[in-house]
Amino acid sequence: MPATPIAEAALSAADVTMFIAVRGKALQRLEDALEAVETNGGDIVSQVQDLGAAERDAARSLGVDWLRYTSVRERVGRLLSAHRQQEDRRLLVAELTRARQDLEAQLAIATDVAGHQFLEAQVKSVSAQLDRLARETLAAGPQAQEIELLASFRASLATQQGRQEHLLKRLQELMRRTVSSESPSPAPSTRSTK
Repeated sequence: MPATPIAEAALSAADVTMFIAVRGKALQRLEDALEAVETNGGDIVSQVQDLGAAERDAARSLGVDWLRYTSVRERVGRLLSAHRQQEDRRLLVAELTRARQDLEAQLAIATDVAGHQFLEAQVKSVSAQLDRLARETLAAGPQAQEIELLASFRASLATQQGRQEHLLKRLQELMRRTVSSESPSPAPSTRSTK
């Protein structure tokens, strides 16, 4: 019987630990390769592999099933994205709640009919948005435990993200320096300066 795909099974602490171990080893390999090119020179393309290839090698060396790793990696990515959306939704709910309170306070003191109707419509619109956000939050409920699990690994995940971004900047800078050093010098001008 085939293993349950990670998309159908809940993410476990062992899955996240495995993801962090493989990604960490892959990043270390890339950092070492980039350091070697920066120190000794050489062709960047042939000596520094892409992250996907480094992850595959790291998974193999750690005895991790590649398909399992990629499933976990995709699940972690989706959950981190869902967490960012939850945070955005939470901030929006707070802002809309304040806006509704302000509108209700204005409605309580509105004296003209048109102003009163306008404010009522605004309160109704903001309330509808809050209801929609509440339904979205309930729909995201099944992911809540997995997102909470990821929160316990937040420091490790953030550290790896920082390493990956720093590595990319170093690689881009090295590529820029390599390209500029390989570019031919501009030919001397043949125009007369008389």
